[in-house]
Amino acid sequence: MDAGGSGSRRRLHEKDACAAHCPQSLHRGVSMNSNISRLAGLILASVFMIPGGALAAQAADSRAKPAPAAGSPASATSRIVLLGTGGGPIARIGRSQPATLLQVGTRAYLIDVGEGTPRQMVRAGVKPSAVDAVFFTHLHLDHTAGLMGFLALDWTDRRQKPVEIYGPPGTQSLVHDTLQALKTGEVIYRLQIPGLPEMASVFSGHDWEVTTAREVYRDGTITVRAVENSHYSTMQMPRTDHGIDRAYSYRFDMPGRSVVITGDTGPSRAVEELARGADVLVSELIDLDSVIASLQARKAATGVDQQPLIDHMEKEHLTPENIGRLAAAAGVKRVVLTHFGTAPGVEAIDRDAIIAGIRKHYQGPVDLGEDLAAY
Repeated sequence: MDAGGSGSRRRLHEKDACAAHCPQSLHRGVSMNSNISRLAGLILASVFMIPGGALAAQAADSRAKPAPAAGSPASATSRIVLLGTGGGPIARIGRSQPATLLQVGTRAYLIDVGEGTPRQMVRAGVKPSAVDAVFFTHLHLDHTAGLMGFLALDWTDRRQKPVEIYGPPGTQSLVHDTLQALKTGEVIYRLQIPGLPEMASVFSGHDWEVTTAREVYRDGTITVRAVENSHYSTMQMPRTDHGIDRAYSYRFDMPGRSVVITGDTGPSRAVEELARGADVLVSELIDLDSVIASLQARKAATGVDQQPLIDHMEKEHLTPENIGRLAAAAGVKRVVLTHFGTAPGVEAIDRDAIIAGIRKHYQGPVDLGEDLAAY
C-alpha cells in the first residue's frame, strides 16, 4: 500500500519471480551426481523448508516496473525485498519472520534471518547461495531463528565462496553454535555427496562493537554504517562471555541510493542522525494497543507481573507517531513499514490509523509492507 507517493515497487509472484531470476540449477537440482543430489535436496527440503507467510493482495501501483533480474549488469540498479514483515517471535498466517534482502547490481545482502527466510528467498527468485553478506540488527529469536535453515540450504547448494555473517556481540557464538547443531547432518551429507566442504570453512560469524555511528563494512558496491539504537535502553544487559548484547540500525549507501533499516528500536536521536537524508527508511512498527492488551490479559490469567515487558514495548519499539517524527526529523524521502508487531493471534492491521499517526508529522510517501514486496 502506498500513501502519498508512487515509487517503483511490486509484489513478487512465485512463478514469475522464478522464471525471471532462478538459476537453472534451481529447476534441475545441483549437478554432480544428479540422482543423489535430487534425493539430497528432497530430504533437506523436508527437514528445513517450513511454510512462510501467505501472500497478501498485490500493491496497487500499476506504474511499478519489474525489478531487474539478479545478475543484471547494471551495477547501480538496486531493490529492497521484504522477505518477512511479521514482528515478534510469533508464528503468523500472513507474514513471515523478519528478513530483508538488499540487491545492488549482481550483489545481494541479507539483513536478519527470521524463520522461513530460505523459502521466502526462493519465492523472490534468489537462492540463499547468492547472498554475499549477512547482517544481524540484533539477536532476538524472531530475527535469527531462520539461520539454521539458511546455512544448511546454502551449503548444499554448493556455495562458491565463503559468506561472512556480521552483527552485534554474540553473532560469532550464534554462527558457531548453529554450525554445531548442524554437524550430525553435515557428516551424513559429506559421506553421501563427495566434494562438499566443511561448513565451518564456508560460514563465519563476526561481532561488531558499535555505540556511536561508524562505518562497519565496505566492499566496493556498498558502504554500511551502524549505530546502537534504543531497543535495549531500559534493560540492564548483563555482561556475557561475548560481551554486552546490543541492537543496531544500519545505513546502506550505494550508487544513486541510500537505505536505512531501523531493526528493532524505540525513539532514538542516533537513528535519526543515521537516517538523515536517506532515500528509503525501512522502519519497524508496533501495534501498541493490541500488544499491551495481550500482556494485561496474560497478567490477569497468570498473576505474573508484565510491567517490565510493557515498558519495553512502550519505549523500545516505534509507534506510527514515533515513525512520523523520525522520518520528518531525518528528512527521508520515503518510509517503508515492516516488522508489524501485533499481539499473538492478531493478523489484521488498521492501515488508516497507521497512516494517520505517521501523517501527524511526516507527509512523504509511506508504504505498508507485505511479504515479498519490492522497492
